[in-house]
Amino acid sequence: MKIMWKIIFVLVVVSILLPPAVAQGELQPELEPSVAIAALDTFAAALDERWSYRHANHADFHAAIAALRKRIDRGISRDEFGIELQKIIALGIDGHSGVSGYSFPPGSRLPFLIETQGERFVAVNPERTAFLAEGFPFLIKIDGKPVAEWCATAAILVPKGSPQYIRERSLGRLRELDYWRGLIKLPKKNTVEVELADKENKTRKTLTLPVANSLPAYGVWPAGSSRLLEGNIGYLRLPNMVKATSVAEIRTWMPQFRNTVGLVVDVRDNNGGDRDALLLLYSYLAAPYDPPRVFTAAAYRLHSTHNENYLAANHRMYRAGAREWTQKDRQAIAKFRKTFKPQWKLPQGQFSEWHYMALNRLDNPEVYYYDKPIIVLMNGKCFSATDIFLAGLKGVRNVLLLGTPSNGGSAFTQEITLGETKLEVRLGSMASFQADGRLFDGNGIRPDVLMEPIPEYFIGGRDNVLEEAVKRIKKQ
Repeated sequence: MKIMWKIIFVLVVVSILLPPAVAQGELQPELEPSVAIAALDTFAAALDERWSYRHANHADFHAAIAALRKRIDRGISRDEFGIELQKIIALGIDGHSGVSGYSFPPGSRLPFLIETQGERFVAVNPERTAFLAEGFPFLIKIDGKPVAEWCATAAILVPKGSPQYIRERSLGRLRELDYWRGLIKLPKKNTVEVELADKENKTRKTLTLPVANSLPAYGVWPAGSSRLLEGNIGYLRLPNMVKATSVAEIRTWMPQFRNTVGLVVDVRDNNGGDRDALLLLYSYLAAPYDPPRVFTAAAYRLHSTHNENYLAANHRMYRAGAREWTQKDRQAIAKFRKTFKPQWKLPQGQFSEWHYMALNRLDNPEVYYYDKPIIVLMNGKCFSATDIFLAGLKGVRNVLLLGTPSNGGSAFTQEITLGETKLEVRLGSMASFQADGRLFDGNGIRPDVLMEPIPEYFIGGRDNVLEEAVKRIKKQ
């Protein structure tokens, strides 16, 4: 991993120093050097003074910033500047971090979507109704280059989080086809050649497809909604963690699932939102006599803009001695602290005291104790508040996590405008840890049972992971 990171760092610095025509294609009007330098100074200060993950992986941000400073002297456009700043941010592990306000040069886009099955890649049409060629689900090469090579190139714009995070976000970046063709030094044209393989990887097929003029949208998959499955099994679908929709979904369906024999909670492709869904659903899964469940610890980067209760409103986290805790909460926190050992030692003097989150049954007359088997479906697109959701439920009585590891991310972002460029940099202000001491960023949540989807899942065919969940509940 260290060797791979060093290779990516060298690629970033070299790409920053390349002449604009090599890396960017058509040029936009250049920024005034003084404007770009002032913005770069603001950017560098934000990284050093406000970013919680600034020192998490020993990335050499100063060298990358110095390389960009030299590039500015030769002239740089606003869009180029934004892309180069994104490359620097991507040296860190913060999955929430990024630069916004720039555009890629005009060019061709991929005319299909790419999903993953383990180490293999599945290509489907944008409507998710078919593979690019019937009987050939796996994508091997694009324009003669292996997909893994394309991903490695696109990774220069992706924060160095977990392997599944890097792969998934790199595949999304590949839709800007002509930009990456420029970096790989492939000709730009109005078609794209793809090499496909059958399921056994014995037969290959090559297609030439017209490129797209707009980005194909991944959306959230699967597209189904909450319902009662055959066999009297509840299916609770949470496509996001936004409070208004996720809490309403739980309140609508959990009363209807009271007499079911088991429950499937599907959070696949859930990119996060708020923590309220976890608080509510846990209330159904915890027995009335269960003690508070403390499962995560975090500290925020000290800064004048962060008040004492900075993690309270949005993240429901408090210091060990906070008045918000009950006596039982304090006892649970004390027990948690005895075994909690963060794998990354926070830089001294830069962070607040430790904060904790505790799960308790909500005082709600509608909540009942659901003591049947619960299986949570997850995948590599679960992120942010969904990582917290999964961590909160992992190890709870009767709960099994099934699928593939989540993205990994928990940061509490802040946005800083970069002077007259109008670009914005988004940075995490909180370092967030799992109960075993691992950071959420760079790791993600591991399922209790690892299971990959079959290719047909991505085009609305068999959902083998859901089938396995139903099978396991029926056995119990």
